[in-house]
Amino acid sequence: MTIHDRLSVFRRSFQAKHLQREVRSAVNLLVFQLIYLVLIAATIVLSASVERGDRLLFYMLLLGGLAFVIASALAFNLRGRFQLSIWLTALCMVLGPWLSILLDPKVLAGDFVPLIYVAMSIQLCSILLRERLTIIIAAIQLTGVVVLILTSPVLSRINWPSLVTFILFTAVIGMLYGFSNNRQMAEIEKQRNQLILDEAKLRALSVRDPLTGLFNRRYMEETFDREIQRAIRKQQPLSVIMADIDGFKNINDSIGHVLGDKVLVRAAAYLMNSIRASDVACRFGGDEFCLILPDCTLEEGIMRADALRSGIEQLPTEDDGIKLITLSFGVAAMPEDGITREALLGAADSALYSAKRAGRNRVTGTKSQPQAETKRI
Repeated sequence: MTIHDRLSVFRRSFQAKHLQREVRSAVNLLVFQLIYLVLIAATIVLSASVERGDRLLFYMLLLGGLAFVIASALAFNLRGRFQLSIWLTALCMVLGPWLSILLDPKVLAGDFVPLIYVAMSIQLCSILLRERLTIIIAAIQLTGVVVLILTSPVLSRINWPSLVTFILFTAVIGMLYGFSNNRQMAEIEKQRNQLILDEAKLRALSVRDPLTGLFNRRYMEETFDREIQRAIRKQQPLSVIMADIDGFKNINDSIGHVLGDKVLVRAAAYLMNSIRASDVACRFGGDEFCLILPDCTLEEGIMRADALRSGIEQLPTEDDGIKLITLSFGVAAMPEDGITREALLGAADSALYSAKRAGRNRVTGTKSQPQAETKRI
């Protein structure tokens, strides 16, 4: 496996552990954490080169502790614990400069450089946290800087207004950029989610009949061929039912095409709600329906078709002028009637027309005699 393949596997695994809305932010956070660990490692090397004695030990402990926290946050991110990871990272951003400021005696003795790191802390928080929380943290940190300067005789003698102004300006600029970037990322994510939703709708439209909601004929043909191959491979039976609405032309002529469409929708809804999850219900064309029944023998198919016939016949009448709805059914099965889609559909269609000629509202199988007529329309 190449490096590219391994990275692709890692990326898919990492994204699968996060919520859809958090994936992009989690990836950005992961990159940020890796960069921060590299910077801490570089700072450790630099400190070891320039510091000596207790100050070297202090910064080794401080940087080592920060590296441990960031590494822990990275590990949580890799496990899908995004919120915990981001809070640990933000905590590290805030504590790093302030531990250096409060615990390094040289800062209170006049080394004001670590105070500048507060601006960096605020900028990084603006990338990781929400706007309101970032503003609160920034206000607390800036207040802390001012209080520290005013209470330290040494720091108060430096040009602290310029220092505070510099920290404030750089922090504000970083915050505005971070907020703007987060807004743009949120808009991009929103548009991406909308595209995914639109794609799903288009995909559904491409395989669904817009009137009845059943699968269309193209989807039926593709699925039927796939189910036939599966049945052959697993040596399992497969049945197909063809059905159409009895006297549909007369229905359209007597009550109109609008109510005729309601008859189609009502019959389709009943079929869709009455089949197994593994079955496939399609609108074959006009008022004809096709049901694909995996792992179902001819006899079982005939029994299920008759249950559907009886159920549709007993549908309650609604206040729209539509009275009794009946369907005729033809059933074929594999391997008795063939092992191709064309052969099975042809056999089921022939059985359906036998049922229509025998009086309608009945089920006919390719190897069975028409059932006794229940009702005639």
